[in-house]
Amino acid sequence: MIDEDTGVIINALYHVVKEHTHQTERTKKTIKYLIKFLVKIGVLFKNNAFNDAEMVLFTKLKNKYKTMVLTVISFYEVKYTYDQKLLTKAVVSLFELLRQLLRRHMSPKNMERVELVQSTLSDGGLLNNLFDYENETPITQHLPVICERVRRLIDDEKL
Repeated sequence: MIDEDTGVIINALYHVVKEHTHQTERTKKTIKYLIKFLVKIGVLFKNNAFNDAEMVLFTKLKNKYKTMVLTVISFYEVKYTYDQKLLTKAVVSLFELLRQLLRRHMSPKNMERVELVQSTLSDGGLLNNLFDYENETPITQHLPVICERVRRLIDDEKL
């Protein structure tokens, strides 16, 4: 279900989160839950388990995700355009749609896990470190890999 490019992106995200939080267990949980959500969405979609309202949410989620990743690529390619508030708002909005989409299909415990992933990936400090144009850090080195692989997914029409 998860192709090579997505795997590379998830691996880079793992390293970004680990470098930022310095918490291996939290990082592992965050990435494990993220993968679980991606797989869950894929399985539900393939099995036509979404009702009409959820299909509308699925389409919105897909479009919002694509807009967000294009924004990330733009922030990377055009130096000094990064806007932390805009990106944080986009991540939070994306996860709100994810919660709405999965509400009927996941337990309350799993819905709490969405919160962990959201709070980690929308952390302003993490995003600021990722887009630090002034310093080459263990975190910033992963941004080109993420953007290159996301661009490839877009070009291959997998996103």
